[in-house]
Amino acid sequence: MKICQISKADSFGGGASRVAEELTLLLRGEGYGAQHWVSWSGKPVDFVVRQPLYGRFERRIRSAHYVLKRLGFPEYLPLELPIVSRKGRVPEFDIAHFHDLSSAISPYTLAHLSRRMPVVWTIHDCSPFTGGCLYPMGCERFMSGCGSCPQSGTWPIDSMIDTTRMGWKIKRRVHREPNLHCITPSQWMADMAMKSGMFERPPLVLPNGIDTALYRNHDKQTIRRELGIAAHGPVVLLSAGHVGDERKGVRYSLGALRTIADLKPFVVVLGAADPAFHEQLAGFEYLAPGYVSDPADLARYYSAADVLLFCSLADNQPLSIIEAMSAGTPLVGFATGGIPEMVVQDETGFLVAQKDEPALAAALRRGVEPARAARWSENGRRHAVEHYSHEALLERHLNLYNSLIEDWYLRHERSHI
Repeated sequence: MKICQISKADSFGGGASRVAEELTLLLRGEGYGAQHWVSWSGKPVDFVVRQPLYGRFERRIRSAHYVLKRLGFPEYLPLELPIVSRKGRVPEFDIAHFHDLSSAISPYTLAHLSRRMPVVWTIHDCSPFTGGCLYPMGCERFMSGCGSCPQSGTWPIDSMIDTTRMGWKIKRRVHREPNLHCITPSQWMADMAMKSGMFERPPLVLPNGIDTALYRNHDKQTIRRELGIAAHGPVVLLSAGHVGDERKGVRYSLGALRTIADLKPFVVVLGAADPAFHEQLAGFEYLAPGYVSDPADLARYYSAADVLLFCSLADNQPLSIIEAMSAGTPLVGFATGGIPEMVVQDETGFLVAQKDEPALAAALRRGVEPARAARWSENGRRHAVEHYSHEALLERHLNLYNSLIEDWYLRHERSHI
């Protein structure tokens, strides 16, 4: 079986692209002919595992996507289709699995390829069924066709004019393709997709997975000494790609931290942080190593913390929560999106309603109690290994691929009888 994983980028492009990369490596490790095709890469393209999606036309296609997007036509034209569909490229595989498309790949490309082969599309955020936004943030226009978008002008719908209604209609048309199969990591996202009215069948739920052998418990005191964490109280971890992103709700985390100032918390901040954010940390002992790309280093930071404080206002199934749980670091945060499906309340962590600051402060104070933190840590590690391992991720996807490929060939054999 030959599988082509296709995403905006390699692991440098965020969680969705990272899932595509890791699936490719897991499949190759089991002897399958898997490749990862990317529109851009933060790592060298080796033409064995990682392939350039746009070929030698990368600069031209990327520029054209940018210009069309600015004019109000983001990914409406399948500029990459002539490249990816020609002989010797994607159609040579048994199945194509797409991940994040925003700013890089047109949904029409998926529709066209699905007429030639089975195609899977993982819904990592809401953009596959909205006019373009990653998360509606309370807006309900995606249920009735979008338009007059309150997020117009912000990435990834940073066009000069609002064409979100057109984008919504295009995606509805694409989702009518019978050989385009949508999956998503959380039931919450599957339910959101069905609210859009685009889907005739619910997306299949296949949870994310991580390397639970890498993300594991370490002796906290040893790791803290090695990382230079001189804590006199509990160590609280904040994590976001960019801590200034309003969607990540870091300001609520800071508010909760101030309520336990008497416990002298030591704050570890993972993610890009500007000078203004550092000013907000005044009065705390903290360590801010920035964006940590090396998984082994990331695992050590997770393991050094007593609790992960995660107050995202919109999320699907964040890898950072699974990684922290696997490293024995429990979660305190908001019951956002698919996160409640990941946390066993008061067993592996504790969630409160979004923006309920008093409840968040109380949960954080409880979560750093040594006995409770130890219990949550042990339970969380066990939960991550049982439900979110790489082995489980690979098995779920192989079962799906085999089923879709078998069904494809059976139907095409019948059509030629």
